[in-house]
Amino acid sequence: MAAAAATLLLRAAGRALLGRAAPLPRAERGISDCGGARWAPVRPGLPVPLSSPLAGLTRPIRIKEPPKRKPVDRWTKKRALFGVYDNVGILGGFQIHPKNLIMGPTWLRGWRGNELQRCLRKKQMVGDRMFAEDYHKLNKRIRYLYKRFNRTGKHR
Repeated sequence: MAAAAATLLLRAAGRALLGRAAPLPRAERGISDCGGARWAPVRPGLPVPLSSPLAGLTRPIRIKEPPKRKPVDRWTKKRALFGVYDNVGILGGFQIHPKNLIMGPTWLRGWRGNELQRCLRKKQMVGDRMFAEDYHKLNKRIRYLYKRFNRTGKHR
């Protein structure tokens, strides 16, 4: 109990010796020259931060401009041919499916899948007509992908 009273007495004496100290500058959000808001000290008596142009500083503030719009090529192949087969069913009397108009290998027309599925499909559809070296490389790729898909990934 006596120790607590002595501590309070010492603090009061220390304050009396120091007198009334000037308050430390408060930290408030201010405007910085690097484009974002930052915490800056405030002048006593002024409601604005020191880094604000309203505080009388002559420091220039950089204002960022919005980014320039990129020119867009409206006639790329992808955009020009978008929806080109949408009317095949209407004009063709629904006799032909758009997947039959797609050019490319027969084992890939109108089909989706991963690489292993694609290789298996190719082997099934055109394996008997492939050259021996190509057929051997395809089988090697299938063996590698089979091991890989069974060891890793969401396919396990």
